[in-house]
Amino acid sequence: MVKSRRYAPLFLLVLVLFLAGFGGGAAAYTVTGTVVEKYTKNPLAGAEVIWGSQSTITDAWGRFVLEDVPRGELQLEAAMDGYLPSSEEFWVWEDMAVEIGLISGIPPLQESAFILINANGSLLRDGDSVDEPLVEALYYRSQLFGEISTVPFASVRGIINGEAFADEYYHEMWSGTVGMPLEPGLNTIQIRVWSSDGWARNSKVYTVNYEVERLDMRLVLRWDQDADLDLHLFKRESTEPNRFEHDSFDRHLFYWGSVSDFGEGLDQNPVLDWDGYGYGGWDGIYFTEMTPGDYHIWVYSWGVDYHTKAQLRLILDMAAPNRTDAVYEVEFGEEDEDVPVYIITVRVHEDGTKELIYCEPEVAAVAEG
Repeated sequence: MVKSRRYAPLFLLVLVLFLAGFGGGAAAYTVTGTVVEKYTKNPLAGAEVIWGSQSTITDAWGRFVLEDVPRGELQLEAAMDGYLPSSEEFWVWEDMAVEIGLISGIPPLQESAFILINANGSLLRDGDSVDEPLVEALYYRSQLFGEISTVPFASVRGIINGEAFADEYYHEMWSGTVGMPLEPGLNTIQIRVWSSDGWARNSKVYTVNYEVERLDMRLVLRWDQDADLDLHLFKRESTEPNRFEHDSFDRHLFYWGSVSDFGEGLDQNPVLDWDGYGYGGWDGIYFTEMTPGDYHIWVYSWGVDYHTKAQLRLILDMAAPNRTDAVYEVEFGEEDEDVPVYIITVRVHEDGTKELIYCEPEVAAVAEG
């Protein structure tokens, strides 16, 4: 009896530690998870995960993280446009990983129905590297859900680095193309296809590495309605007026094509790498090496049928660690059709430094076309 009482304090200590580590209510854990298509396991970027009064959005790989989750029952709800919502219950007693699968009402997307190509037209494979800031997904409409599929097709959307970027609508054509601008380094790319009755399907995630040493300027114009907006870039000396000249080919890049009078060689001339239209459309211009001068940026509303919100993202020294990011918002109504809007000017000094300035435009001398 004396010997057994000698071990009683040790037994009580172990019991207390056990209850504190497992049976107590104060412990909290980290729950990591993914939201995927239930049967294909393709990750769903942009899905909403709800936990009590809190919510979070999944990243490009369909992942989410919940911190300070108490021990016990955990109920998670996940929802995403194009899929049936799901509610799952889990028992949490340690740091753990969970998976939530969402169901679509249409067949899986056929990966063979589209290919990825670089801006120069070369075929890309998962993990490839490129030296131009654009990837295009070329799709074959009749094969998206299999050769004998009767799924009513609506659109194809590009998902770049987890962000739903642009839709492409080619209802009467057998193929279409979705373009997506790249960031320096590793990029994730996914294709999302919509049916006309509201269901969606996603491809697997592909990766493309954009290798770049210098990119002085990147422009990306996006809009949210069925409209046709155009980027226009003029190079002028500081002594010249900031005037919109629609049909001028004097140091002017727009939808008409390439230019060669901004500087010497390909690197010193800007590239229009995407000229889109329609709902969720976008325009893109990039510039490898800017020479001294003023670069006036305008947006022209070629066609506007609805009130349209547009956003211009301007990046200077994109490959540098201290790059400059600026965003400009502009709105167009039906009354603004065929109206140019001045956005901002990039002034490049003789020493190569850049600044964003406002140059008063000569509105009275706006257009010739």
